[in-house]
Amino acid sequence: SAALVSRSGSIDWLCLPNFSSPSLFAAILDPERGGRFAITPVQPFDVSRRYAGNSAVIETEYRTASGVIRVTDAMIIGDSPCQLEPLREVIRVVQGLEGTVPVQIIFDPRPDYGRSRPRLEARGRSRICRWGSEALILRTDHEPATGEADEGRIDVEAGRRINFSLSYNRRDIAVLPPLAERVAGRIVPTGARWNLWCGGLAYDARYRDSVLRSALTLKLMTFTLSGAVVAAPTTSLPEWIGAGRNWDYRYCWLRDAALTMRSLIGLGYLDEARAFFNWMLHATRLTWPELQVLYDVYGRTEIAEQ
Repeated sequence: SAALVSRSGSIDWLCLPNFSSPSLFAAILDPERGGRFAITPVQPFDVSRRYAGNSAVIETEYRTASGVIRVTDAMIIGDSPCQLEPLREVIRVVQGLEGTVPVQIIFDPRPDYGRSRPRLEARGRSRICRWGSEALILRTDHEPATGEADEGRIDVEAGRRINFSLSYNRRDIAVLPPLAERVAGRIVPTGARWNLWCGGLAYDARYRDSVLRSALTLKLMTFTLSGAVVAAPTTSLPEWIGAGRNWDYRYCWLRDAALTMRSLIGLGYLDEARAFFNWMLHATRLTWPELQVLYDVYGRTEIAEQ
């Protein structure tokens, strides 16, 4: 899946367990009812952002009148399917760099595009959002306040570090060790995995850094479990409000994915091309002799036809 983080530190779009699942945070579509997970300085701020090396781990620095903080966001890549860790997890780390910065925390999940009425439970330093058989678990090593939209305020001093782990669960088995002991052990290998992948770039000409970042972005839209490539991580951000051209791009549109694979093959990423080709053979076999314009990440068409 993909988490989209605004410059103000708010996760405004996140669908779990996969790209084409109903949203959990969708403030990008509806700021009032969509839901978000925000870590935002209370004071006015200047912001700068960068990716950590050749990775998808993003670092955002906020400079206010009273100090500077850094927020690091990472969607974790697991080391092994047999490891008893959350299979889908976003880690957020707040670090105080200078002075003291008051920070507002808002944890306001709205499952199913804001249509579901979840139950929000407080268990010590954890917040559990439940709907049906699914759950979204927020763990932290500070004590947040409670409320209908779970909000809290923290003063982040220079040298202080606050960890957040946001994980999805649907009857998954997971062992959750103390947070401070495992966050670095999850972020660092994730960054290393991305750096290793970027090392396979078979391109050494002008604008190499930009080409590499573009290739990494294409890779981020690949559904790991099947090899399908979504056209974009977002649904119908209206192309025409009130009109008919409001497509859902979280499906694998064969034309778009073929162009993506052509780019990745040219850059030396043959494993992705093989995975996509195998997925395409599987998906199209299910609808043969008729080809569909788009399939979901598992190769099904039922959702796309609705």
